[in-house]
Amino acid sequence: MLLVVVASLVTIRDAWAMLAPLAFVCAWHGWVARRPRATARVLVRVLPFAAFIIVLNAVLVPGEALVSVAGRRVVSREGLADGVFFALRLAVMLVAVASFLAASAPESMARGVYDVLRRFSQRAASRVALLVFLSMGFVPLLSDELRRIRVAQFFRGGAFSGGLVRRAEIARSWLVPLLVSAIHRSGELAKSVELRGIRERLVHTIEPPRLHLADVVLVAVAIAVVAWASA
Repeated sequence: MLLVVVASLVTIRDAWAMLAPLAFVCAWHGWVARRPRATARVLVRVLPFAAFIIVLNAVLVPGEALVSVAGRRVVSREGLADGVFFALRLAVMLVAVASFLAASAPESMARGVYDVLRRFSQRAASRVALLVFLSMGFVPLLSDELRRIRVAQFFRGGAFSGGLVRRAEIARSWLVPLLVSAIHRSGELAKSVELRGIRERLVHTIEPPRLHLADVVLVAVAIAVVAWASA
């Protein structure tokens, strides 16, 4: 994931070449999620941000006029090309991160962080590993809580529809109980961590991750894709 993200930021300079890592991370996500709809949902979530980037660059970046109104440039050819490139870069980074999170369990991520940082500081490694483990485990809880609040608000007549002001009010009615629930759950989680002594013995209860053939194939394909797109 890190290799693909860094390459999209540093070495890949062409929109057509950016399609190769995008296809790779989409295939990776589809392979991990086992559901094409899950990958499609990730791409759909990227679309509003991608569209905003394309429009912003097409309007603000100077260059040869592609669309003119009353003799004044509205959309430039260079701006549109830059917008498409930056939108593809954003899609590559977000889908790569989503694929990495879908492929990695919180326990494996915590143990991996610990194994990397323990060479510098054993105490810091334990703290960061605990933070990673709790953070990654907390995301599904918040997602389930948001889904529950949405269903409750829907039955109360708070369907996410209407104009922009109406949607903003409904979103606010969701966020307040979500924030209260997050604070409550985080307090309970902190108590459980302290009472069970998880802070000190977390990494010792997690089996070190092992390298599999699929990992080697994935890294080899990633290197090949990045090398081709960067050429």
